[in-house]
Amino acid sequence: MNQLILGLVTGLVFGFALQRAGFSRCNIVHRGLWLRDFTMLKVMMTAIVVGLVGSVVIDALAPGAIHFKVKTLHTWGILAGGFLFGIGIAIGGYCPGTAIVGSASGVSEGIVTLLGAFAGTLAFILAYPWLKPVFFEPANFGKITLPGMLGAPAIVVGLALAVMLVGVILLLGRAERKGA
Repeated sequence: MNQLILGLVTGLVFGFALQRAGFSRCNIVHRGLWLRDFTMLKVMMTAIVVGLVGSVVIDALAPGAIHFKVKTLHTWGILAGGFLFGIGIAIGGYCPGTAIVGSASGVSEGIVTLLGAFAGTLAFILAYPWLKPVFFEPANFGKITLPGMLGAPAIVVGLALAVMLVGVILLLGRAERKGA
């Protein structure tokens, strides 16, 4: 039960921060897609860095404290899903988290995007039996990880990725300042 409460509180704090930062409006995502404003990308990358560093450090200090649920790599399913997900973000102007924030703020585009996400999820569930042999069984590489492929400890790979992402965040910030 404590994990549920912690998850709820963390989600509410994150949602509040997104709302205060202006992510309840779809134009921030559209400006990013038009390469005019990298705020959304920088926020998402910063969240990835924090989660990545936190998880690999906790795992290194207390092995087994975190359970990484490695999913099977279904290449065609990931590519097709990513393509559809990207189209949905471009049309709606929201990613899933910002659609919830927009909906909670009463923004009609956020509500419509969230309803579209639910409809897409239902369509996927219903179509899965037909999609499975086409997108999930071929090009199935099993449960692989980047540290496993590189033969390096997860903390080394995780921290190296975090450093690279921080570099990208800094470059995006520099690009924004030059464009302003």
